[in-house]
Amino acid sequence: MASTTCTVSLISSTKSSSTFPLKFNFPAKSPSTVNFRANPLTAANAASSGKDLILGRRGLVFTLTATLPLLLPFSECIEAFAAKAVESDISEYELVKEEIRKVVTKGKAAGVLRLVFHDAGTFQVDENSGGMNGSVIYELDRPENKGLQSPFKILEKAKSEVDTVQPVSWADMISVAGAEAVSICGGPTIQVSLGRLDSKEPDPEGKLPAESLDAFALRQSFQTKGFSTQELVALSGAHTIGNKGFGSPTVFDNTYFKILLEKPSSGSMIGLPSDRALAKDDECLRWITKYAEDQDVFFEDFKKAYVKLVNSGARWKSL
Repeated sequence: MASTTCTVSLISSTKSSSTFPLKFNFPAKSPSTVNFRANPLTAANAASSGKDLILGRRGLVFTLTATLPLLLPFSECIEAFAAKAVESDISEYELVKEEIRKVVTKGKAAGVLRLVFHDAGTFQVDENSGGMNGSVIYELDRPENKGLQSPFKILEKAKSEVDTVQPVSWADMISVAGAEAVSICGGPTIQVSLGRLDSKEPDPEGKLPAESLDAFALRQSFQTKGFSTQELVALSGAHTIGNKGFGSPTVFDNTYFKILLEKPSSGSMIGLPSDRALAKDDECLRWITKYAEDQDVFFEDFKKAYVKLVNSGARWKSL
């Protein structure tokens, strides 16, 4: 059987590398076989007389002494490769963040965060469809996505820069951008995973919750996406930034909930009808009150709900 022999090499930088003296045999059409090129020590070979037929303590020590130097470098090699993979993911994440922060300002943060919700918000648990898959770039002409062309163009510029170094999916780009938008405005720091795959077509229409829904309908809508009432309220807190009238448009804090407790009238210019509806529902009101009283709790719950949101319906690269 034809085989190819290669030497395992770890590259720690562009200037130096460490080479492990292990040789691997990879058959052309069968699973790889590790060949340590060491002759196994057997009782028959070790025996020189009848009393030596069975390996004793001294033979065991000799066996371990002979094989450990071969096994340890292999183990160290695998650990080093794993560390290198983690390092690669971190460096890619930092690259994405760096380019996003060059183009996303506080004034543009709300639009970028809205792009996240409109991409991931199409997810349906029962159908296992939609979700965080970058399909929103094909859906910008839909009425519910009016105004998203601007944040798309902003991220398109950042993505083009990242792609020259390391290709990144739209789903990953949008996920990280939303997290950075929150952080830029003073909200919690949110770390999201990379590796999402992009859809090649738009998601089905009519999957986003309408702005006119009452609290009961909102809870039902979010339930079909796998989110609890608590997560619905926490994610709604993202409306604290932007031009919806909840405090400063560029500060991510818990002002949204404090103003909702004042129960602004339906005729006011504060928030969307769905925002005002939350304060009329007892279960939602419980969480609104909790978050109005404790910003740290809101930040922690928002982080968890955001990560869940950007993972909803995502398809991932194979490891």
